[in-house]
Amino acid sequence: MRILSLGFPMPGPPVDNHSFAGAPAFFDYDALVVDPKALSQLIEEIADGGEQHATRAGDRIVNGPSVPGAVGLAALLRDRHNETARLLARGGVVVCFAYPNVAHERVAGFPDCDRYCWLPPAGGVRYAEPFLRRGDGAQVRPEPKSHPFSPFLARFQGRLAYQAYFDEAASLPTQVLARSAGGAAVAIEIATGEGRIVFLPPPARPPGTDERYELSSALQEAIRQMLRLASASAAPYWLHEYLLPGLGGRIAARAETEVQLIEAQKALETSTKALDELERYRRLLWQEGRYGLEDGVRAALALLGFQVYPASLHQPAQISHMDERPVARVALLEVDASEGAAGMDGHYRLRQRLEEAIAQGKPARGLLIVNGYRRTPPAERPQQYDDALRVAAERLRYCLATSEQLYHAVRAALEGDDATVSAFRERLLTAEGVLQQD
Repeated sequence: MRILSLGFPMPGPPVDNHSFAGAPAFFDYDALVVDPKALSQLIEEIADGGEQHATRAGDRIVNGPSVPGAVGLAALLRDRHNETARLLARGGVVVCFAYPNVAHERVAGFPDCDRYCWLPPAGGVRYAEPFLRRGDGAQVRPEPKSHPFSPFLARFQGRLAYQAYFDEAASLPTQVLARSAGGAAVAIEIATGEGRIVFLPPPARPPGTDERYELSSALQEAIRQMLRLASASAAPYWLHEYLLPGLGGRIAARAETEVQLIEAQKALETSTKALDELERYRRLLWQEGRYGLEDGVRAALALLGFQVYPASLHQPAQISHMDERPVARVALLEVDASEGAAGMDGHYRLRQRLEEAIAQGKPARGLLIVNGYRRTPPAERPQQYDDALRVAAERLRYCLATSEQLYHAVRAALEGDDATVSAFRERLLTAEGVLQQD
């Protein structure tokens, strides 16, 4: 196994470390490890005309046409693209740290040059928006799958930080290897012909000497497993006729273990889903954001008997409840959270929606649920909202409640306390100003 690492120093006997400019032909290796940020830096340095770079043969790289003794940057990048395509075509592996794409518009003779120009598009999909989008987060959660890179992602989970994520709706043969806290795909494998492309979140900070050895060792092992899987899949059809003593039993034992693994993974997915059904209600006490707090608020209100619509978290929500009245009662819903006391942001959003409803002849009530001092234990929190917000809620006559109050109502619902739930539901629809505690 031979690995070529570009822009990401990897100590180890199987690895050759080079720059994008001075590396040998890519297709002479079994795998590439690429830091595309290093390529972007090299391109800009050559475009600036300052820093000098040369090919392995010693030819200077220039931002212009190739001439005797000099290679044009555009020609070099196109050569690297072809070399990568040949490596993948013969079953090679490309490991790339995922960064958002950027255009390099100053490369002479290459108007479409960008950070991923060296990597052949998979299925015609470019490594740019909408497939590859800018992102930023420190939480990388490996998917519970048996994949050669699963041990690497689990081992360095707390030391990776994603800077981009991928659109799973793209028509590509992809496998998600890790997700962000919000569920975005931040590590994937793409099958392209006989080869494989693996995108990984980069290290959160430049690794020190010891950590670099650790990273290199783990990457080498993952690549070795990827290549081993690829070679095993190409075993000849007649090999099953050549059994060794005890081999049949071991094959059967592995097959049984694989079945058990699949069943265990299904059980894990089921138990994780069941856990999250309740865990989302505990997020009422500490979370923020659309996919954290608002998702939990909507689920909690639905549990309490409200209809919450529209279903999309990307659209402002409203709730309604049909009781003995001939017409359902409706309230426009807004959610806000803060490290300190909740301010006026949620109020401004709700006020605008209320004014629009009134202008359309559709008078509606409002409900603003806040999670102030969200990092403080609920029992120790002071008043969770500014006095200005309390006054504003009283003036516009909408209900101002806390997610902690909603949490206790959910608890009552799960305990089967219908009387408490009914009373809480009525107070949400009738209170004008702060929802008072029982």
